[in-house]
Amino acid sequence: MQSDPQKTSAHSIHILTAEMGGPGGPAHHYIMFRDHTGADKVVMHGLAIARRNSPVRALRGVMGQPESNTLPNEHFTGIAEFEIFRGDVKTYLQKMAMAVEALHFINAQNLNYRPEDLNGDSPNSIAHTLVTAMQLEFPEEATHFWAPGYERIILPRNWRSAYA
Repeated sequence: MQSDPQKTSAHSIHILTAEMGGPGGPAHHYIMFRDHTGADKVVMHGLAIARRNSPVRALRGVMGQPESNTLPNEHFTGIAEFEIFRGDVKTYLQKMAMAVEALHFINAQNLNYRPEDLNGDSPNSIAHTLVTAMQLEFPEEATHFWAPGYERIILPRNWRSAYA
């Protein structure tokens, strides 16, 4: 039986979920872009970064190569993966451009990260915001993990990507 060339040669976008500190710990969502061979190409996620001269950390969206941007294995354990897009390279690159544009918008807001605010902006908010910016649906299955702040969308309600 031959495999369907449309499926094997399609590019894809995934939500990956990792638990911090072992089973039952808070989950961290991040986005992986894979090429037509299934190889990881780009990862995007949120980080809390220390600021100079301030006890309040900054919330930033980051993008990079998967090898240089992996979560520290001693703190995170991968637990789930959800495919949110599969398609042609043109649409894949369009979705990636939409996410990059949203990353720039998020970072320009100079947001604070306060872990004690369970309903505030968090690295999980960034993942959900990027999914929304790409006009994709955040997988319902990914909401079953304790991921503080994942419900928050950092974009204005009327935000629309120039790449849409």
